[in-house]
Order: sequence, then C-alpha cells, then structure tokens
Amino acid sequence: MAREIIIGCCGWSYFRPKEFSDKLVRPYGSTLQAYAQLFRAVEVNSTFYRIPQLATAERWHSEATQVNRRFLFTVKAYQAITHVYRFGKRSIRFFESIRRVANSLFAPIVLFQSPASFKPGAANIKKMNGFLSQVERGKLLLAWEPRGRWFDQPDLIEEVSQAHKLIVCVDPFRNDPLFPSDRRNAYFRLHGFGKPSMYRYDFSRKELEELGAVIKSLPPSVKRAYIFFNNVACYHNALEFARMVG
Repeated sequence: MAREIIIGCCGWSYFRPKEFSDKLVRPYGSTLQAYAQLFRAVEVNSTFYRIPQLATAERWHSEATQVNRRFLFTVKAYQAITHVYRFGKRSIRFFESIRRVANSLFAPIVLFQSPASFKPGAANIKKMNGFLSQVERGKLLLAWEPRGRWFDQPDLIEEVSQAHKLIVCVDPFRNDPLFPSDRRNAYFRLHGFGKPSMYRYDFSRKELEELGAVIKSLPPSVKRAYIFFNNVACYHNALEFARMVG
C-alpha cells in the first residue's frame, strides 16, 4: 500500500479565491468550495475559538464534497478543553460537543494542542490520563500537539501517547516525528519562523524540499501523512509542496 500524503492548511478563512482564479476549474458558491478544489484537506482551526452549530458543520461538509468528493476535514479541539480547563473534568463536556462536530464533518481526527504553559510533569500527566480515559471517542483518532518543554522529555510524550493511542503531532522543522503509539498516521503542522510572530513566514523551496525528505524518511508503517500549513503564506506554500510531491 502506497503512502497517502494529504496536504492542506489550517483553515480557509484567509483564502482569497481571486488569487488562484487561474487554477479554479469549477464554479464555486463559497470560499470553502474554492479552497476544496485546490486542496485535499483542511484542519478546521476555528473550532479552537468557537464550537459551530452542527448544521453549520454539515453545510461545510456538503459544500466541500460537492466539488471534491475526496475532501477531508480534521478538527482542532476547543480551547476550553486544552487551555482553559486544561484537560480537567469540565473539559469532558466540551469534548462531547467537538466530537459531534467532527462526526458531522466525517472527520477522522481531532487535534488537541496543549499550551506551552501546560508543562510536563506528574500532575499534568494525571489530568490528561483522567480526561483521555473518560471521553468517548468512538472511531475518532486523537492527535496531540505538545508544546513547550515536552520534547525535552520524550519519554513522557511516549507514556501518555501509548496509554491512549494518540497520534503525536509535530512541526517537523522543530522536532523529529514520534510514533510511540499510532504508527500508521503522521500529522504535521508547519507554523514558520517569522518575527515577532512565527506565523509571518513564507517557506522557501529549499525548506519544502527538506520537508519532502522528512516525509520520504518516515517509517514504512506510516500509510497516511497529514501535512497542514499554518503560516501567512500557507495556501501558496501548500500548493507548491503539493506540486513537488506530485
């Protein structure tokens, strides 16, 4: 089985169809429909800030798949789960809402991004273990993007991920890919190195070639690699990378 490389961006809010009019071959009624003609997937980043109505999620899925039947959504978990209640007991009810949204989008993955202030240690591991052992995920895969000092102690990432069958999400320009549990899926989020904000960045062709080399070097067990660009030039960078990998 060949490896499937799924390329997209973290959201479509800033996508400007007129910038890509020469590449759009079908009529579109929304920005998402224009985006879905050019990309294989999107990480719904807006769900970090606000949980949408299920009818809205269903409309998004319908719009995208009308122009691209193979289009995939993934969903970023609501900030109350990870940043406000920080995997505490109150996080569980918010996960239920996110799970329903993900199911409405037929999304295979929900991503948890823990803040840099959520440091590695026994207390936070206990909170994550408690949360992850109680939530009902159904067929959903769960990805975790540790931030801050976690990568100084990869054994702790491995401990949590193995216990709960998590995909470890990384920015491969910052940290090496880890596969302690789910060895079939890679999930990369590329943020950039801009200043003062890291997101103000445009990846060079050389950097995209380096990214391609990282993907080629992934273990043979990895059958799906999700690549999401999350920088100001994300749409142009994602299209260029898609052309490079064919």
